[in-house]
Amino acid sequence: MLVTVVPTALWWVGHRSVVRVIAATGVPQCEGTEPTTVRDPITAFERVAIPMTEGFACTLTIRVTNNSDREVTLDQISVPVGGPGGGAGFRVTHLGADAVAADGDLDAVADLGEPLEPGADQLVGMRVVFRKSGCTSAGGHMWVEPTIVVSDLLASHTLIIADLPAFLGTADSSCDT
Repeated sequence: MLVTVVPTALWWVGHRSVVRVIAATGVPQCEGTEPTTVRDPITAFERVAIPMTEGFACTLTIRVTNNSDREVTLDQISVPVGGPGGGAGFRVTHLGADAVAADGDLDAVADLGEPLEPGADQLVGMRVVFRKSGCTSAGGHMWVEPTIVVSDLLASHTLIIADLPAFLGTADSSCDT
C-alpha cells in the first residue's frame, strides 16, 4: 500500500503546481493592419481581432504566471495552423526568442525550456505575419488557441491560451472566386 500511496502523493504535488499556472494575451502591436473586435459566438462578448491585410505583421505577448509554490518549466509552445505548412491567411514566424522552424509543419512549434519560479511571470512573444499563399474568406474569422506544456519533476500539464485575438479574413486573405 505504501508503494502506491507515495508515488501518487508525489504526482499530486506536481500536478497541483502545473495546473496553477495561467496565461493571458495582451493587446497586439501591429503594422499594416488595425486590430478591431468581433463577437465571440460562444460567449457573445466582443473579442480583439486582427484583420489579415496584405503585408500585416503583429507582435503578441503572452504573459504566463506561476501561481504555485513550486518552480515549473515552460517546455513547448504550439500554435495551431500557424506553421509554415498551414493554409490560413496568417503565419507565425517567431515564438519566444526563436524563429519557427520552416519544416512544413501545420502548427508553429517552439521549445522554450524556460524555468518559472513560484509567483513569477514570463513573457512569451509571438510574431504573426500575412501569408500570401493562405486563404481565409473575407469576413470569416479564426479562433486559434495556442498551448504551452508546463512541467515540473513530477507532472506535466497542457495550458490552453484561450484569449488570443481572432484572425479576421479580408479581401487580401480570401481565395474565394
